[in-house]
Parts: sequence; structure tokens; C-alpha cells
Amino acid sequence: MDTLTLAILISVMAGGSVLLVVWGLVQSRRRPALSDRLERYLGDERPSADLFQEIELSRPFIDRVIFPLLRRMARLFSWMWPETRLRASQQLLLMSGARGLGIVEFLGLRLICGVSLLGVGVLYCWLAEFPLSFVNIMMLGVVAFCGFSLPKFWITRRITRRQGQITNALPDALDMLTITIEAGLSFESSLQEIMARWDNDLSREFARVLRDIGMGQSRRASLNGLGERTGVPDILSFVTALNQADELGVSIGRVLKTQSEDMRVRRRQRAHEKANQAPVKIMFPLVFLIFPAIFAVLLGPAVPQLLNMGV
Repeated sequence: MDTLTLAILISVMAGGSVLLVVWGLVQSRRRPALSDRLERYLGDERPSADLFQEIELSRPFIDRVIFPLLRRMARLFSWMWPETRLRASQQLLLMSGARGLGIVEFLGLRLICGVSLLGVGVLYCWLAEFPLSFVNIMMLGVVAFCGFSLPKFWITRRITRRQGQITNALPDALDMLTITIEAGLSFESSLQEIMARWDNDLSREFARVLRDIGMGQSRRASLNGLGERTGVPDILSFVTALNQADELGVSIGRVLKTQSEDMRVRRRQRAHEKANQAPVKIMFPLVFLIFPAIFAVLLGPAVPQLLNMGV
């Protein structure tokens, strides 16, 4: 190791030590401030340290350790992340329905996955004694990028599955809404009937609509939020039809009946479309997996005879 590399290593270690000392001093000064504030407001009724520790340990491990670690990791590079990408990631999390996973935790998860796969790649290259060439460095970059993209791929798959479940459940939900509204119930009471009978993503979204209405939002704003959270085209059509019916004074029951018939036709068309795609999708495993095995079984015994004949 030359003198320059040794000097750089010592400087980095010294700088890290200084940062750790400063962080420890800041944390130690925060604790007395918190204790003084609790003493001022609670007085003799101040909870003991054992009670705080018991409450903290009662929380799940992921809330106590994983999420704080993700937040700290995300804050390291959130300043260099574009605002448009942040909004796009926030929309993906909203559409995925992932509860308890905010944008900071999501960015921290992507960073940890990227760094972890990069560390595994570097360790493998070091153990295999690969040379430090441009191609190997590019491969490590590709590995880090794949690790950084894994959480986004998981969120995208979750969104696709969730949207499919909502799309399939929507026609039956519209039938129940139509029946209950024609029976004399209000729109909000009809949504409560769906919540009482079903437990799926659509019923949970309807529950959030009712919660937003109960907190003072208008029905139009709550339904628009439903369309933004799901991103399902059928839900957007349903929300648009309800808003137009509310503006024009049209009967909601008639609109829901028309929407229900339309949704069922769309679901039947999607089923026919997937059925027509089956022959094309089965071609690849048939050609690359099944046909080679059949040829090996049928023509394999003839190969030694052809070789003996000199063909």
C-alpha cells in the first residue's frame, strides 16, 4: 500500500470518527431536552423509563428497526432524486395499496437492495480474483441497477394484480349497488352493505371513500380520489358516470344499472381476448421445451445406428 492510499484511508477513518462523535453529542443533548419537556408537562405523572422501553419493545420489529433504517438510508440520497420521480414513486405506492410503506421507506428499500447486490457482486469478484477491467465494472453497475430496480418491479407486479382483482370484482359490486339503491338505500348505505359482505381490495377502497366523506370531503372529491388510488379504467368510467349523474340530476340507480351491464360486457370481452392469446403464448414452451424432448425420445435411439453406418 503506497503512502497516498494510506493517507486517504486515515483521513476517511478520521472524518468518520468525527461524524460519529458529533452525532453522539447531538443525540445526548436531545435526550435531556425531551426529559425536561416531559417533566414540565407531566410533572409527577411522568411515565418511567421502563414503561417507555416496554412500549417500544411491544412494537413490531419491522417498525422498530427496518423502517427507521430505510428512512435514514433514503435521506442520504433523496436530495439528488428529481421531484417528478418522487411524485411518480408516490403514485405507484398509492396505486399498489401498500400500507405503512411511504416514499422515504420505498427509496431506502431500493437503495439497500442496490447496495446489497453490488456488495455481493464485489465480494464474488474478489473471491474469484477477477481483474479490475472496464467490462467487470460495467457488469457490477448492471448488477447494482438490477438490485435498485427490484422494489419497483415488485410494486408494479402488485399494482397489476390488484387492478385485476378490482376489475373482476367491480361488476358484482355494481349489481349490489343497483339492487340496494333500488331498494331505497342511499349511496353511502349501499357502500356499507358491500363493506359488510365482502373483504377485498374494492371493498377496502369503498371503505376509504366512506371515511373521506365522513371527514367532510364531498362525494365528488372522494370518488375522484378512488380513481386516482386504483388507476383502473373501469373505476375511472364508473366515477365519471356518477359525477355526471350527480351534476345533471339523473337517477343514480339507472346509471349504475347501465354501468353494470357495460362492465359485464367488458369482462366477457377481456375473457375472450385472453382465450385468443393462449395459442400464441403456448407456442414458445411448445417449440423450445416440448418438441426437443419429443425429438430426443423418437430420434435418439436411431443416432447410434446412423453413426455405425457411417452416416
